[in-house]
Amino acid sequence: MGINAGTMMMVSSVVNAAGALRQISYVKAANAREKARYERERKMAEIDAIEQENIRKDHLNQELANNLAFQSAAGYYDDSRSFLNINKQAKNKAVKDIKNIRLMGKNVGLKYREMAYENDLKAKSEVFGGYISAISGLTNGYALYKYHKPSKINPYAGASIGKLDAQATRRK
Repeated sequence: MGINAGTMMMVSSVVNAAGALRQISYVKAANAREKARYERERKMAEIDAIEQENIRKDHLNQELANNLAFQSAAGYYDDSRSFLNINKQAKNKAVKDIKNIRLMGKNVGLKYREMAYENDLKAKSEVFGGYISAISGLTNGYALYKYHKPSKINPYAGASIGKLDAQATRRK
């Protein structure tokens, strides 16, 4: 005697559930990889912002040095109001630029953290859906197994048409 239809349906459901569980592990691995990539990109953006800040500070120091050289060549006094104002304006502009650089660096970091969070939500949704799919498939397979399993009440449940024809022919 071969395998009846109910057993075949149950086996099929188990195989489908195993596939869904394997897919869940792939989703988790992909999410971990993406999370690591986002974190790496966030750190690189943070380093880039620090580099830009340092470049701007170097630019300010160079500008102050040039002003000092110009002041000494032109004969301005150290406490000259116009000289002090020029340096003060240069420092104020540099402070604003540095604040903007820091803000943009934090904005980029926030963008990557939000992308990682959204990726986590998507992965959790896919994992939950995978578990639901596996459980649903197993439940459906078991129900079909019970339905097609031969019993004392219905001994022909799950039998193929060819088998039923052969049994009918023997009775005649």
